[in-house]
Amino acid sequence: MQKKGSNPGTIQSVDKALDILCCFSINEPEQGVSELALKLSMYKSTIYRILKTLEERGFIIQNLENQKYRLGFKLFYLGTAVISKLEVRDVALPLMQGLSDKTKETVTLNIVDDDYRVCIEKVESTEAVRNFVQLGGRNPLYLAGSGKLLLAYLHEREIERIITGKDLGSTVLGKRIIGDDLREELALIRQQGYAVSHSERNIGSSSVAAPIRNHEGKVIAGISISGPESRFTVERLVMLIAEAVNTSNLISYRLGWK
Repeated sequence: MQKKGSNPGTIQSVDKALDILCCFSINEPEQGVSELALKLSMYKSTIYRILKTLEERGFIIQNLENQKYRLGFKLFYLGTAVISKLEVRDVALPLMQGLSDKTKETVTLNIVDDDYRVCIEKVESTEAVRNFVQLGGRNPLYLAGSGKLLLAYLHEREIERIITGKDLGSTVLGKRIIGDDLREELALIRQQGYAVSHSERNIGSSSVAAPIRNHEGKVIAGISISGPESRFTVERLVMLIAEAVNTSNLISYRLGWK
């Protein structure tokens, strides 16, 4: 097995500097020269020179009270640049494909646009009987699982603006959508971390949806699994919810959420 750093295409001093940076964490935000030398089996003089170089470039800051070092703001700026370029659709699509392959159902990625839920990406089931979802399709946030999931995580003022003093209409089966009932359902969605719906927008269609968060923890999208209600049995629903939540968490993690 090739030793780390023995690749002729690498630069040993850069490799050592990266090893030092990787020693810092939330649990160990500050490190001293002696600590780093012990962890990395390097000479203190080498550690010191690298730290001073990193400090000069803003990657490391020294705490003058205890002489230890911590990560500098230059790393924050670089991290922000990476995060800003991560498009949720690009990150989500391969995981959506895997989710659809595993569940054999249609998987969609949805966002909020004004007062609507908009589908921005989809992976359709290959089953003969399946849900067909229109890419770019817009539907009210207060109707069906994917919309209500996104509505649940909006600011309270936005929720009230959308549902207060309006005729919210009915589900496809004719059940009236009542504001107070909807508020209770939104609270339950936030509590359990997912949404489930049956025959709300389309007769015989069911879905489960889970939130996707950005690096700040803000819900920016939702992932939904949908299909014929006949396949969303009580037993299978447990599995589908778990898969939706696991996938949404993985997408969120790749977007920087911890």
